[in-house]
Amino acid sequence: MLKSSIKLFKIFGIEIRLDYSWFIIFALLIYYFGFGYFPSVLPGLNKGYIAIITVLTVILFFFSILFHEVSHSVVAKRKGIPVSRISLFIFGGMSEIEKEPDKPMTELLMSIAGPVASFILSAVFGIIWYYTRKISPVNLPAGYLALINLILGIFNLLPGYPLDGGRILRSILWKAYNDLKKATFIASTAGRVIGFIMIAAGIYLIFTNNFLNGIWLAFIGWFLQSSAYVSYRQLIFDTSIKGFKVKDMMNENIVTVSGEVTLEKLVDDYFMKYRYGRFPIVENSVNKELIGLVSIHDVKTIPRGEWESTKSKDIVKPVADNEIIDADAEASDALKKMIKYNLSHLVILTGKKIRGLITKSDIMQFIQLYSETH
Repeated sequence: MLKSSIKLFKIFGIEIRLDYSWFIIFALLIYYFGFGYFPSVLPGLNKGYIAIITVLTVILFFFSILFHEVSHSVVAKRKGIPVSRISLFIFGGMSEIEKEPDKPMTELLMSIAGPVASFILSAVFGIIWYYTRKISPVNLPAGYLALINLILGIFNLLPGYPLDGGRILRSILWKAYNDLKKATFIASTAGRVIGFIMIAAGIYLIFTNNFLNGIWLAFIGWFLQSSAYVSYRQLIFDTSIKGFKVKDMMNENIVTVSGEVTLEKLVDDYFMKYRYGRFPIVENSVNKELIGLVSIHDVKTIPRGEWESTKSKDIVKPVADNEIIDADAEASDALKKMIKYNLSHLVILTGKKIRGLITKSDIMQFIQLYSETH
């Protein structure tokens, strides 16, 4: 995620990022407004003014999406739920809320905040539209933005998870059944049904000479139904892993390497022997204070002829703060941290000494073994 997006700024401590896919929809909107819609409804307007109006309208369009997502995130943070970032991408925006709400009412308030924000913006743009009826260059964009925000609010209220309406439905079912898993199953099933209906409607439009709208509707439907499925599977996984700690799954039988060991010996005596992807490099074999990690890819960056004279400590990569986790941390938090920072491992320390490592495969293997034996 981080590698495929650009950091813009922060709002209320929440990082705002732009996914590379956003540029596709940005270009499409610029083309639609700049070469189609505004030239047709404002035929006598200078091309320079058309360009300005187009850019401002598209910026306000994405501001509307961002405002919707920020509303969700602000409520989440007020309820003590961390929000790492908001990403704008081809299908709109997404708040990366780091954990599920602990109560139905919290979910309800978080979910309803987005549509309410969209309806407020729709009203604001609607007022501007009403009072600028004689100023077409302002009136037309305002009317369009009022309509878009109204549609955005209504669409998100559809009762299919993970749309806001689906989350509202889940909160109601969660309260009624006192069972988050059951509530999520029903709400996500509704989300998949809505997604498949949208795909069918999109296909119908494609075959009735409305190709672009049909493709777009089908893509949104596909995204919705796949997100609903993944969200439910994620909840099942989180439920199965709940209560387990990092110390329950981490690998403590690790092989450390002295920083004085040459790359040639590192390859022959460690990588070839143990077949691990990386090794912790320690100060020396006595105190074993961690210097960092070296992977086989790090070794390959050094010319083969220099392996005999280059020591492990010369190419070691220090362990960053986001690579370290406490042994008593939840295993689910470890997995989320690896996903968030695109890591394949985390390091567990006791003081400056390495205590163990945990990888995604360690967690998956533990859960599989546990499910087969319990």
